[in-house]
Amino acid sequence: MTFTGEHYRVDGAIVAPKPLQASGIPLWIAGGGEKVTLRIAAKYAQYTNFTPEPTAFARKSELLAQHCRELGTDFDAIVRSSNFTAVVGTSDTDVKDRLQRVRDRLVGYVPETLADSMVAGLSDAATGTPEQVIEQLAKTRGLGCDYAICYFPEAAYDRSGIELFEREVIPALS
Repeated sequence: MTFTGEHYRVDGAIVAPKPLQASGIPLWIAGGGEKVTLRIAAKYAQYTNFTPEPTAFARKSELLAQHCRELGTDFDAIVRSSNFTAVVGTSDTDVKDRLQRVRDRLVGYVPETLADSMVAGLSDAATGTPEQVIEQLAKTRGLGCDYAICYFPEAAYDRSGIELFEREVIPALS
C-alpha cells in the first residue's frame, strides 16, 4: 500500500490480514432479550452467549432456534457460548474454603450482602471438585454450548484452582 496524506506518507506497506474480510467481521451477540436481542442474534450473529444455568440456557437456545426458523437463518451455524465462574478444589471442603476466600476478597470492594449473594450464585457455574465441574460443563455442552468462557476469580492470588482445572477438567472434556 502506498499513501501520501497531510501528515503521513507510506510507501509499499504490507497490510495483512486485510482490515475487512470478504465475509465480514464475525459477530458475537450476547444477551438474553427474548424478543429483540435473540432475534438480532438469529439474523446477524455467528456467536451468542447465554447464562450457564441449564434451564435458562435451554430456553434461550430454543428461542434463538425459533427466531432462526422465522428468519430463515441456520441455527446450527451459530455458536452458543456461556460464561462460567470457575472455582475448583480437590474436595468439597477445599471448594468451600476457596469460596470463602473469594467472598472475603470481594468484601473489600462490595458490601457483605452483595459478596454473599455473588458467591451463592456460583452454584450454577463451574464450581466444585473436578468431577462436579466436569458434570456441570458436560450438562451445558449437552444443551448445545459449544464454547465455554471460564473466569477464575482466585487466579490472581492462587493458581492451584486453574491448574487443577487444566490437569483434570480440560482433558475429561476434550
